[in-house]
Amino acid sequence: MIRKASSGVFPFVKLFRHNKNIMIFLKKTFPLSLLGILLLILFNLSACRASSPVTETPTLAVIPGVGQLRFTDPETGKRFNDLNASIQALIDQNWKTNPYHLSGNFYEAAWCRGSGTRPDCQGSSANKDIRDQHILALNTLFYPQDFPKVFGLGFQAVYVPPTQGWGAVFNFSEGGGSVMGEGWSVIFSEYKADSGEPDALISLGSGAYQYRVLETTIGLDTGLPMRADLALHLESPQAMRERGQAQIQALAGKVRSQISAHQVPACDWQESTGNGIPPTCKPRAMTAVEEAEELARAEAFFKDEEKLLGDHYQEMYAAWMNAFPFDKAWH
Repeated sequence: MIRKASSGVFPFVKLFRHNKNIMIFLKKTFPLSLLGILLLILFNLSACRASSPVTETPTLAVIPGVGQLRFTDPETGKRFNDLNASIQALIDQNWKTNPYHLSGNFYEAAWCRGSGTRPDCQGSSANKDIRDQHILALNTLFYPQDFPKVFGLGFQAVYVPPTQGWGAVFNFSEGGGSVMGEGWSVIFSEYKADSGEPDALISLGSGAYQYRVLETTIGLDTGLPMRADLALHLESPQAMRERGQAQIQALAGKVRSQISAHQVPACDWQESTGNGIPPTCKPRAMTAVEEAEELARAEAFFKDEEKLLGDHYQEMYAAWMNAFPFDKAWH
């Protein structure tokens, strides 16, 4: 989903903690599942970590190497090891490394290069839009009593261009169970200046197709397993455009249908009773004027989305491949 950037919002999933403006932006623009992948995935997931079991990180004199991990699912272990090997083949002396370490329920590492990155390869709201960043992060999960037995796979690839152009933030979570869940997303950002916030955003991915009408979020299921859906997008720039536009059109139709069928309520907000208690919503039917306004707003929104993707899909796809060579190293 897209929206012209505002309030400095550019959610670098795990890397950046979301503030109130980001939450408002996500609620209106992204899926509750990108508040599911993004909030599950606001990817190694600050949001997920907040909901993860409260555990005490084991105190170890030596952190076990990747080869010492025991994955509960052998296929996940193979994919983790393949990704780790691909990253090791990609990086060189120009990359900084934050080696594998334990953080909460996560066994993780990060690698980065570019003048905009931090020494620890982490990000924050203060540096999320600084140009010239390339970050890779890989993790798996564990319960302290079972370590080095691990489960799940999380991967993030971030590319912010050196000056102007398109950036991409890819997040992937698989086999994370109740700790991290599953999902993938790629968020593209257009920078028309050498510094400052992005001028436009668009997100694609499993769960990335939702639209908010007043206080109701209308979502669209991709109808495919996560990896199959991702494979369709990765096939080529044209395939990414076609898949994305088809999903946008399907969601637009669902939104129109529900508004026209008077299935979306409005709210009469009741005054707060004080003591920090927020105002409450008293649902009511939308008026004809409100429905017409919401239909017009939705039509303009989805038209803009389709156009942005149609006009810039090649630059977006190139930014995605700049983040990580998925065409060569994704397993």
